[in-house]
Amino acid sequence: MNDRKILRNLLCAVLAVAGIALAGSAQAQEPVYYISPGLNLLEFDQENMLENNEVGFTFSLGVDFDRHWSAELGFMEADPTYAGDQKKADLDTWEVGLRYTLGQPGDRLRPYVSGAVGNINIDGENDTLLNYGAGLEFELRDQVVLRAGMSRYNYLGRDGDIGFNAGLVYYLGERNPPPPPPQPEPVAVAPPPDSDGDGVPDPDDDCPNTPSNYAVDENGCPILIEEIARFELQVNFDFDESVIRDEDVPEIEDLAEFLREYDGVMLQLEGHTDNVGTQLYNLDLSQRRADAVRNMLIEDFGISPGRITAQGFGEQIPVADNETEAGREANRRVVAVVSETLQRYQER
Repeated sequence: MNDRKILRNLLCAVLAVAGIALAGSAQAQEPVYYISPGLNLLEFDQENMLENNEVGFTFSLGVDFDRHWSAELGFMEADPTYAGDQKKADLDTWEVGLRYTLGQPGDRLRPYVSGAVGNINIDGENDTLLNYGAGLEFELRDQVVLRAGMSRYNYLGRDGDIGFNAGLVYYLGERNPPPPPPQPEPVAVAPPPDSDGDGVPDPDDDCPNTPSNYAVDENGCPILIEEIARFELQVNFDFDESVIRDEDVPEIEDLAEFLREYDGVMLQLEGHTDNVGTQLYNLDLSQRRADAVRNMLIEDFGISPGRITAQGFGEQIPVADNETEAGREANRRVVAVVSETLQRYQER
């Protein structure tokens, strides 16, 4: 892997850590930007063939994410001397890094640690730069801080150097914004009265005094729902008979119970036959079958005669094929369909 790829990967790592620091900060605040000019006393490793104790000029642009984390872009320019021949070297660096500062803004003294990656250029030769260090911040006033520390500079492919740095930090925004003014205590407002307890305040209730067991609409009125009660009767008869079979009595009894429950329902019974015999005979037989059911409802189950009519239709309205025994049996019948539309209020 070449130096450019290593540098690119390190930069990505620094930016990722910066993003995590900003997103995960427990004391998130508006970012505050700053500039920082300074000096850096460099002690070079002998492998670099440069004289020690050279002073470089530094300048940084930074941003405080919160009370602890900062990101910084820094530059340095120096003209160290080569050992032995007094020839000057042209040295410059740039780096991007993170700084973590303990304590709180406004504290007189705050320690910090830092780390950065970047590039160093000495007389046109570039190398990847790794920088880590520690130091102290001295609060001069709210917008101005004196920063002093020591850094270790490591290069890929050679030994590192030591730097003793100091500089001023000028903040371009307010580091310690005043706390927001205290909010007045909320005044409890009594809810409007709801006399009938239906959940709709009295000013909006179009139906006051609704019974407590009724569900209501947005206007406070009971919700009216309709239901249809329905009963279908079918009683079949033996051939040429109008006598009700024992197995059909329970169904007639159920019809009587329905009529007692819904006393406003009127009932019409319809009698029918198959096509065996003359039409006149079958018309009479169908009437006798309808009358048999009517009489049982009246005499055995106490239904008022005025509520029941019976009419025979003979063989005119078959429901099945009269060419088969099963079809003819299905046509020998008395039928009725009764229903009642009911209205009631929906309950809660």
